[in-house]
Amino acid sequence: MRKIAIFGGSFDPIHKAHIQVAQLALQLYKLNTIFFVIAIKPPNKSIQYANIIDRINMLQIATYNLKHMKISLYEVNKHRTVYSYQTLDYFQRKYSKAKIYMIIGSDCVLNFHSWRNICYIKKHYNLIVINRPGVNISKNEINYYNCINDKVYDISSTMIRQLIKDKNNKASLYLNPQVYKYILKNSLYTK
Repeated sequence: MRKIAIFGGSFDPIHKAHIQVAQLALQLYKLNTIFFVIAIKPPNKSIQYANIIDRINMLQIATYNLKHMKISLYEVNKHRTVYSYQTLDYFQRKYSKAKIYMIIGSDCVLNFHSWRNICYIKKHYNLIVINRPGVNISKNEINYYNCINDKVYDISSTMIRQLIKDKNNKASLYLNPQVYKYILKNSLYTK
């Protein structure tokens, strides 16, 4: 059976930890494809710092030549907030014979109480949870999900945006070199 994973986010900007997580998920769970699903208006975030075109361009740069990784503009094309269960249902309809997974950080598990239709998602789909540094979820939760316990880069888009705003070259360590050049060329995250 084909295995497809959805990796959603605002990717503002996409960084090395995103790619590392996707590669780990591909290997550990023998996935056929991971779709990076870029959110135009994530339900849990009120601000996007780079516009949608720049975020798509950075995602294309970061995933260029990466086998089994694709970009989906499903949520972008909706021009509104789309909930995770709707995106998962879309992919299940499109790939009806595939097993559908969703990749999330352990911090998301702590916020499941605020998700739309989380019981439905847990019942119908497979969650791959990335253990993030400093985020502890209960042993019961860990045993319930497919977990990636490998050490991943402790990077956040928030941290990268702040480094760029502060004109700190250290931001380049956490980004694909071409993504970093794109950010500088387009003066992203400077305000």
